[in-house]
Amino acid sequence: MLKKRYKQVALIFWFLINYLFISMQTFANDEIINSDFTFFVERVENLQNTNITGALALLDSYQTNINALTVENQVKYFQVMAEIYIETSQYKLAHNAASQGLKIAQHLTSPTILISELSYLRGFSLESLGDASGAVENYLNGLEVAESLDAKKFIADGFINLGAVYYLTEQFEKSLTMLNNALVIANTLDNEELKGSVNSELGILYSYMFNSQKSVKFYQASYEHYKKAGMELYALNSLQNIAINHMEENRYEQAIPLFEEVIESASKLSNDELIGGVYTRLSMSHAMKKTPDLDVAYQYITLAEKHLKGVQQHNALLYFNVNKAYVLEAMERYDEALESLDISENLLARNSQTKNTYSHYNLMYLQSEIYYKTEKYQQAYEKQSQYLTRLFNDQSNVNMEKVEELRLRYESKQADLKNKILEQERSVQIMQLSDVTYHEKNLQLLIFFVALVVLSLAWFLLKMVQSQKHLVRISQIDDLTGVANRRRLMELGEQMLIQAKKEQSFFSLLMLDVDNFKAINDNFGHNTGDKILKDIAELANSIMRENDSFGRFGGEEFIILLPDTSSQSAYEIAERLRLSIYNQVWSCKDLASVTVSIGISSNQRESDKSFAQLIKDADINMYQAKKLGKNRVYF
Repeated sequence: MLKKRYKQVALIFWFLINYLFISMQTFANDEIINSDFTFFVERVENLQNTNITGALALLDSYQTNINALTVENQVKYFQVMAEIYIETSQYKLAHNAASQGLKIAQHLTSPTILISELSYLRGFSLESLGDASGAVENYLNGLEVAESLDAKKFIADGFINLGAVYYLTEQFEKSLTMLNNALVIANTLDNEELKGSVNSELGILYSYMFNSQKSVKFYQASYEHYKKAGMELYALNSLQNIAINHMEENRYEQAIPLFEEVIESASKLSNDELIGGVYTRLSMSHAMKKTPDLDVAYQYITLAEKHLKGVQQHNALLYFNVNKAYVLEAMERYDEALESLDISENLLARNSQTKNTYSHYNLMYLQSEIYYKTEKYQQAYEKQSQYLTRLFNDQSNVNMEKVEELRLRYESKQADLKNKILEQERSVQIMQLSDVTYHEKNLQLLIFFVALVVLSLAWFLLKMVQSQKHLVRISQIDDLTGVANRRRLMELGEQMLIQAKKEQSFFSLLMLDVDNFKAINDNFGHNTGDKILKDIAELANSIMRENDSFGRFGGEEFIILLPDTSSQSAYEIAERLRLSIYNQVWSCKDLASVTVSIGISSNQRESDKSFAQLIKDADINMYQAKKLGKNRVYF
């Protein structure tokens, strides 16, 4: 009996030893997996720039190890996965991966920038699938996390994402503000990838606003920055945008070789959406050039269709179908062209959040052309009327120069239509006098339509002047405070510094930041915070000299430009401003005082500092003032 008990104890002891051994081995394996994970991610990210398919395959091969990773490493895994899915245009999978990563991130003990990245990735996948409001919600969530961590690069990413979705929904003023904010951060950080991204989006924004000259400058800058960063796929996108700019300016012979260069390089990256888009534009270039080559155009549109099958990006399919209709119309295959336009109309209806003004114009214009050529004059007239109505409705958001160009093209087409209809009327009258009533009706319709065009001319001329003045103002003035905005400050600062160097005079810069501003917003509300910023702007403007310039740099930061001012004089001005703000009586009863920290930087005579360096120096000094206890000036 005793012997049997010894055996049982020995057996239990043996099981315990084995369990401890297996547990220790599992723990050791988990440790090895987590220590190797950083190296694994580096391998995937390096492969991402040269062989995106290989990067995705390598990532998939790691699936069996996910549960052994720490929570933060699991979040990182899904962030990389979502990023690669987006680069291969698999937006639904990207959305799922980002959502999974955010779900796991809820178990983290403290916020991490990975949450911001995943929010941006999920937002971009929604934007690509046509859900603009969902995209904005995720971008704002990601931006909030980035701002809480003071992660400048990711704050800029948030501004870029919001800027993009705003121009897609034709909120150009908001887009311009966001992208200019991002550009300042990108220049301050000297980050090539970030510079490439913001320049690319600014190029697209100005393209939407029909400013071709500015647009192409941003695209070229974007291409150079992406090349320096080694980001081949993004560099190709910028190159494609340069080619598109040539297309829009009817320089088809210059566009074609650039598109061919993109195709040659993109085939190595296995991105069907990019390749399909380039083939579509190659087709259009051959169809629209001075001596059209319709056979080649049709071959390219067929290739584009093969690559775009299954593509999830709604704008890519919309653009393809409109341009396919152009090629088919040029080949006089009118029924097929109208079928393609019907598909485009359905896509526009399904994705009503994104306005797609350019596609709307082309779709209606092409429909009216086909109806006219197939002698369906009533339908042609109705579509052309819709075309004009659309122009009127979008007037406040569209650059007037382009509208004028569209108007002249449209007027020319209508003159041709008028001549052809009159010619037909004369021949029919000669052959058949009984059709007089029919022709009178057509003539009445034509007179009514010409009257509409004349009225539109007067409206366009009036709105052109108003729109140009408005665009100049919004590009220079901060909406909240009414003082100069970041972009205007950068322009003025560069000019003042050049003048100071030319005259060998002093030039100083103050960077002012409201102390504890987040606490003011949290305790007294954002309306009070906004009122304080407005009051500070008004107070500072009253203190500034005639040649000084004061403006809002962003958030609760302001900049004062002081030409012909030494560092000592700048200090005296800064102290006067600091004390004025400190002694100000604020409208909020519970708010005893508001303080500011001010940093100074100066360009002494014969100094060779750049304006960007002066901003950086003032920013450093301002933060030094905060470290020393706030409510002070430092230089």
